[in-house]
Amino acid sequence: DDAYASFADLKLDLQLMSNDPARFLDDIDDNPMQPLLVCNKLYGREDEIARVQEYYLKRKGVIVKGLAGSGKTAIALHVQELTNQACGYFTMTKFDQNKDVVPLFTIGSSVSELCDLFYQSATPTQMDSVKETLISALDNQAGLLAIFVPSLKKLMPVDNEVFINCVDSAAGMRYLFVKLILALAEFSKISFFVDDLHNADIASLELIGKLISDAGSSIFFAFSYRDDEESMSREFTDWLNSAPMGSMEILKLQDMNTDNVNSLLSDSLHRSPRVTRPLASVLHQKTRGNPLFLRQLIESLKEQGHIYVDPSRPKWSWNLNKISDMEMSTSVVTLLVKEMQALPPNLQFGLKVASCCGSRVKCTIVEILSKEMDVDLVSVLQQVCMRGFMVKEGVLFRFLHDKIEEAAYELMPEEERREYHMRFGLALFAKKLSTKTENDELFFAAINQANRGGPTALRKPEKKILLAGLNLKAGKRAKIFSDYRAAFKLFQHGIQFLEGGHWKDHYKLSLDLFDSAAESACMINDKDAVDLYSKQVVAHAKCYEDKANSLVSSTRLLLNSEHLMEHEEASFTILAQMGEEHPRPLGDASLDGDIQVMKKSLQNISDDSILSMNEATSKKTSILLKMYFNLTFSLQFTNPSLKADVTLRMVDITIKSGLSEKSSVAFACYAEVLASMGEIIEACRFGRLALKILENKRLGTHKSSVIFTVCQTVMWAFEPLQSIAEAHLLGKKAGEQSGDFAFSSLNRKLSVIVGYIAGARLDTVRGETEEHIETERSTNNPRFGGFMIFSVMCHSHAVALIEGLHVLEADHISNIPTYRVLLAKAPTSPMIELQVKIYALERAYLFRQTDEMSNNAQISQFIAMEKHQLNPLYIHGVFFEGLASFHLARVKSNERDKWIMIGETALGLMRRLREHSSWNWESKMLMLEAERMHVLYDNDEAASFHEKAIISAREHQFINDEAIASENAGMYYCRMGLHQKSSDFLLHSIKRYKKWGAFAVAMRVEMFVESRYGENVLAEGCDESLGGIFEAVEGLSKKRRNGD
Repeated sequence: DDAYASFADLKLDLQLMSNDPARFLDDIDDNPMQPLLVCNKLYGREDEIARVQEYYLKRKGVIVKGLAGSGKTAIALHVQELTNQACGYFTMTKFDQNKDVVPLFTIGSSVSELCDLFYQSATPTQMDSVKETLISALDNQAGLLAIFVPSLKKLMPVDNEVFINCVDSAAGMRYLFVKLILALAEFSKISFFVDDLHNADIASLELIGKLISDAGSSIFFAFSYRDDEESMSREFTDWLNSAPMGSMEILKLQDMNTDNVNSLLSDSLHRSPRVTRPLASVLHQKTRGNPLFLRQLIESLKEQGHIYVDPSRPKWSWNLNKISDMEMSTSVVTLLVKEMQALPPNLQFGLKVASCCGSRVKCTIVEILSKEMDVDLVSVLQQVCMRGFMVKEGVLFRFLHDKIEEAAYELMPEEERREYHMRFGLALFAKKLSTKTENDELFFAAINQANRGGPTALRKPEKKILLAGLNLKAGKRAKIFSDYRAAFKLFQHGIQFLEGGHWKDHYKLSLDLFDSAAESACMINDKDAVDLYSKQVVAHAKCYEDKANSLVSSTRLLLNSEHLMEHEEASFTILAQMGEEHPRPLGDASLDGDIQVMKKSLQNISDDSILSMNEATSKKTSILLKMYFNLTFSLQFTNPSLKADVTLRMVDITIKSGLSEKSSVAFACYAEVLASMGEIIEACRFGRLALKILENKRLGTHKSSVIFTVCQTVMWAFEPLQSIAEAHLLGKKAGEQSGDFAFSSLNRKLSVIVGYIAGARLDTVRGETEEHIETERSTNNPRFGGFMIFSVMCHSHAVALIEGLHVLEADHISNIPTYRVLLAKAPTSPMIELQVKIYALERAYLFRQTDEMSNNAQISQFIAMEKHQLNPLYIHGVFFEGLASFHLARVKSNERDKWIMIGETALGLMRRLREHSSWNWESKMLMLEAERMHVLYDNDEAASFHEKAIISAREHQFINDEAIASENAGMYYCRMGLHQKSSDFLLHSIKRYKKWGAFAVAMRVEMFVESRYGENVLAEGCDESLGGIFEAVEGLSKKRRNGD
């Protein structure tokens, strides 16, 4: 009824005609086949779009959720407009509801597109900067990342030969992706849109979580997912509730209301909203306002003639009564299926083929299938696009919505689907075999199609065996590609293709599949699956060696779950079955003898001979080294005395069988054993050898753990501590690249602690420990959390030196608990107790707290009693024990001899260490020599040693030692009555303390100077009398360079 009911309606129509005369005044063509163009606008989404814009400006990511067809993608794609306006890079990807087994390729293709965008727009300077950053960050793992991100090769040189050096390939891959994206984000704003996130595999979700966590505000993330019970898996729900997702804003889309539906109809039908309102009410009731359902229903009504062109006007008209009375499904899929069934057979066939391939299908795949089906599928799909079901975008065809894809798939019964999938899979395999180049995407597309077809789609046994073998290959490839869950599923598929009697007829293939399934199940902590597949191997294996690998998976599961004693007991049982002896404890006479035999044997073998050995190929060797390697970790916590024998056996196996990825660990641990026996020169040789083995790109898997072990136990005795701190940073990066985050974290911790001992600025130490502690907190890994106490102790100590001892009375510093709080909550250990004493003793000496010095000056005794192996922090503690002891010998005359003896013990250690590295230990030795001479009243020698200590500390860049040595010299001259010299050295120490960052310590010295020499001395500063001493540094360095 076109009659106006009010002047308000008339006024509204006139306004519409004035604003858009072409839509509301011009007649449409009098053509019964006139196309009905449903407006592609967002109706009723103004608030959501405004919120997306707000989040974008704040660089706060957004998740758009809603039911299928509610317009989630269209809302999220508004981010593209915002990114283009900001001249940034926009990239998007979509996860297929079929969840194809192509690990990380979905994310990888999007990141590769990002690389292309940067390559096309970057300046030469920007290209050089990104190249340098990526070479440093990715190192020899760039080739692995380039498999997923082919365009990485445009940004940096990438070796064609790929080396897989990963402890945890999934974690390592996440690190590589993050470093690449962050490098690109330095030069432009990046927006990353992921559609249909609910279809993502776990590996991709974990990667996305890592990107969100590490990228911060440098990247804007937008995600969409379907918010219904059918789509929301438990794994996806758990991931949504994880910590990284907490930083994202959530937009929930509701279906359109009647007014929004009416606006869409008014715009599409070129009629006044007053006229279309009754139709809008009916269609809203039938579709519940779902945008996709509404659009498809309008198209269907037009096809059926219920919406038509009235030739008498001509205008769009409709039969409201017939539309109201229509019976229809409440499912858009049912409506779409009905429409598709009315299409010509060739178009239906094209839709079926495309739906078997997923939401998108590349033209190269379409061409392969065209030859297989003897049909021009490219032409067919182009016609499908003209019908509005698909769209062609560059080199691929894409369904306009996953519900359309679902409807096309519903055109086929289950048996027909399976036949098509298997046929397509075999055709893709044939194409893959005919090409010489490696194409993982085509290979995984083929295996996915064949597996969706399943064993029932094949009749010939030989083809089933072929597919079992191909699944084995694909699973091993997936493990390399960081996705153990995908690998496990592929091994399961391979097992399903095996027929009865396969253990007899195809023993090796069966063993490999079941072995691999057990190993992958272990990596994803699926105990039931490990038991299931291991038992099959044990039941059918022809020899114990064939059983061993699956049994190792069972023991590894115990290690992963931190059942260390059970892990060791099971490991020893397996080793015994393989002819190995139970490890002997340190002190065992036969072990001591074997160590001596090994020492003599290795003295006759050059490093070059070891480095040039062939790589081990024996399966038994691989299993033994894997088991012994796992034992080196667990025994460290349960029975360290057995570790030496385990290490000895690993070295023995390496010498007899050849090099492997575990050889560097074997020699690093052997160096640790020698160091614990006092064989420091030999230890250094094998520590260096372990590092040289890592230079072989095929053997660098455990680089992080080797650097940690060698630097912590051996190399500090020879190399400058500043270099050791830098080496630990390299170990941190190596651990991140290989996914070895346990040792990456340990290396990071030690880089800070060793840096502190080497005189790093205290504000830097504070910042790095705070960052490290926050990182460890975010892992939620109890194994990492157990190490946090050591970083917290260093943090509390550094802040105390900066701000004063009062900070230790608080529960938190900068939102980080003080070590006192953690110690009250967690069980202690000898290692923790020792480090508490070391830091307490250093503070006591620096703040001249005599009683606290006396209470904590038992470092050497504690180390000997607990049989701790020396490391930089423990030696640091012994050094302060020496300083404190000589101080106590002066102030506690009744205990003078006792404290002198303790001080001389510390001095003896420094003398021995100086023989190996004057750089690290000379200034400390000279300070203790000076204090000893002072206590023994040899004033000339004391003065000489004091000044030499300052020179040595300055030459070797230990600003902390220079500050302490200068204060000690100043206090010595004060006692001698040489007040000008005393004040000069004390004032110099204040400058050095402040440069180090120890402002609270500097304040204590200032208070002493002011009380002893007056305020004027502080104001005037030191005179030039120290110039001669510091000029001696250059002369001394020159003499050393000349070998004098």
